[in-house]
Amino acid sequence: MSGLVIYVSSKMSFIKKRRLALMAGIVAMPVTTISYAQDTKSSLTSEHSAASKKKPKLKKLSSVPASRVEDVIVTSERRAQNPQNIGTSISVISAKVLENRNINNVFDLQYATPSLQIQPSYGSGQYTYTIRGVGFSNYSSNNSPTVGIYIDEVANPIPFGINGMMFDMQRVEVLRGPQGTLYGRNTTGGAINYITNKPTETFKTGITAQYGRFDSGKVDGYISGPINDKLRFRLSGQTQQGGAWQYNPETQTHLGNVNRGAARLLVDYTPSNTLKFEWNLHGSRDRSDAIGPYAWSPITSLSKTNPMPASASRYDTRWGTSEQFAKEVGINPDQKPYSHIDTGGTSLRLDKQFQNFTLTNLASYDYMQRNEYDNFDDSALSLADVAFRTRANVVADELRFSSNTSGRFHWIGGIYYGHQWLNDRYQSGFEALYNTDGDVRYSQEVNTISGFGQVQYDITPKLQVVGGIRIEHEKRTLNNAYAHYLTAGVVTNPQNYVARQSQDYTLPSAKFSIQYHPMAHDMLYFTFSKGIKSGGFTVYNTSDVNQMTNPFKPEQLYSFEVGNKLVIPKYNIKFNADFFYYDYFDRQVQSKVYSPTTGSAIGLFVNAPKSHMFGGEYEFAWSPLPDLHISQSGAYVTGAYDKFSTVVGAQKVNGVWTGISQNVSGRTIDVPHFTANGSVDYTWHAGRYDIVTGMDYSLRTTDHSLTAVDVLPGYTLWGGYISFAPHNGPWKIEGIGRNITNKHYDVTRGYFVGGDNIAVAGLPATWEVRLRADF
Repeated sequence: MSGLVIYVSSKMSFIKKRRLALMAGIVAMPVTTISYAQDTKSSLTSEHSAASKKKPKLKKLSSVPASRVEDVIVTSERRAQNPQNIGTSISVISAKVLENRNINNVFDLQYATPSLQIQPSYGSGQYTYTIRGVGFSNYSSNNSPTVGIYIDEVANPIPFGINGMMFDMQRVEVLRGPQGTLYGRNTTGGAINYITNKPTETFKTGITAQYGRFDSGKVDGYISGPINDKLRFRLSGQTQQGGAWQYNPETQTHLGNVNRGAARLLVDYTPSNTLKFEWNLHGSRDRSDAIGPYAWSPITSLSKTNPMPASASRYDTRWGTSEQFAKEVGINPDQKPYSHIDTGGTSLRLDKQFQNFTLTNLASYDYMQRNEYDNFDDSALSLADVAFRTRANVVADELRFSSNTSGRFHWIGGIYYGHQWLNDRYQSGFEALYNTDGDVRYSQEVNTISGFGQVQYDITPKLQVVGGIRIEHEKRTLNNAYAHYLTAGVVTNPQNYVARQSQDYTLPSAKFSIQYHPMAHDMLYFTFSKGIKSGGFTVYNTSDVNQMTNPFKPEQLYSFEVGNKLVIPKYNIKFNADFFYYDYFDRQVQSKVYSPTTGSAIGLFVNAPKSHMFGGEYEFAWSPLPDLHISQSGAYVTGAYDKFSTVVGAQKVNGVWTGISQNVSGRTIDVPHFTANGSVDYTWHAGRYDIVTGMDYSLRTTDHSLTAVDVLPGYTLWGGYISFAPHNGPWKIEGIGRNITNKHYDVTRGYFVGGDNIAVAGLPATWEVRLRADF
């Protein structure tokens, strides 16, 4: 079907093309059931007969999984459900997949789920999350992401505060499309939910040790069990070391060593059958090297006639800064780039069951700090050196009520409040280029309060309707914003200061869904949803404090999605597909302004008034033999600006540089149009032992951009896995290979100063050997 859509779209207008994609999804969904209608005829007849006598519960109709296709229960709708019964696009990455693919952090998730892209901002410790082309590219800490990140339902709106290690995980849920009627924070792109392993009813412990290429090492473990009949605990932790894979040819030193550790304590207390408390205490400490970019073309920032050479290898990177900037930041001029991010926090959840409903209160506090020094120019000169000093905390409380009966009517409603405080200092070293350095300081407070609710009514065992709404009010205040230039350590523009700037909004988000089960193990759905993302401030534009504190507006996204979720138990097949169309208003995009004195480009966030996106996704799992498992997923996404003008260049008029605007309506939005992931594994039985072998791949096409230097070439990565263990035994030996073909590729491209085009390389071929023992 996607091939037909692509073929027809080459001969049609853009408007007709996007309409066809949505209509094709509606037409195609029922067709998937024809291939196995005869296999389910008898089961449907018996169910219909039973329905004439009584009203069976829905779960008896459609929650039975294929016998050899992995079945996972999720809590994305705030209650335990089979994802095949949820009318939205969701991927579940199980603990098995996390282990086999050696997924250690949020960056690696993109290689295990469709439509998700994650990029490090110029190699800094902050990532950009994009789902279905909806993302927010930003290396500052004050703005909220388009993709909500949650750990056990606790939201963290500080982008760098969630980039730590993933350990002792039960699963990860990736939801695509606007969220808000059930979640603590409203988002336009989607949500990533981390679900940790919980305390066990019996005593268990385990340890895993791993060693890999570049002398990388990792050790993690857990202890879990009961203290008494009402109290249980789980203590887990992880440490990672080594792994320097980059090289400085000038100083002959390596970069990329990891030095981090984290721990988590979970305590469950159940004083009665109707009351439960869950306490979470967690923290992490990171003293790792930063990632260094490389110059993929000659550096012409200082001289176009005598440029500095490009890097000889994408794994080479150079660093260094001026003595003056080193003094301002408090480092040595030859200091290695580093990314030190520390986090800590706690949460307390209460669940109280009453006769007809359950009361849940989730209170949380999180603290995080970012101390980071980066070299964004791939040189020993002070062309584009930066330092971040950020402190932030988030206090939140969510009170909700939900039905706990098994009737036709299911509901949930509640109130969410969050307070965020952030203090930030951003310093930039441009002495070799402009004979000046930059120093930005500010603090920010964000207060969010919202009321939300969602209901589901089972009209019949085969037909359900879902509706939800959320009203959110947010106020974001920027205080004491300084944007100073320093020459020889002396501030040259002390008047560049704003005492206070604020922005607030009150906006609704909504969801409406129809879910229909035409036969056993199959569900068709249509879902409309609206999401919003907070507005904000650019803050890191140092030329004019009034520009950087001028707020950009919240963005709003209207989503239309049709999908089919199908399981064929007889053939051990699961196939899910969806088609979506987005109407996008006030999309937050990075444009630029030009310094009136130097003519250098400076990034600035603006709102694109109108744009649209559409595409489709599929996920396929098949077990043709008892020991053979095959999975495949993919996504096609495209879109364009309908109404938008942006600055594309500068001209000098009367000695002053001014920007040149261009109407880019109709231009394609930055996104890799096609992404795909897949894996196959087979279990060999050798007496009392099992040998598992597997292969996987991840593909993404070229990520186009409005600016040529930001275009990111596509790539395909291959991986391999092998393990040896007793059948259901207490230990396992594993070997994992990543990028086994040693593909040379980049994970981000761009420029921080004009004439210095940089990229961050992806990891070369790596391997790890792991030993795991559980007791």
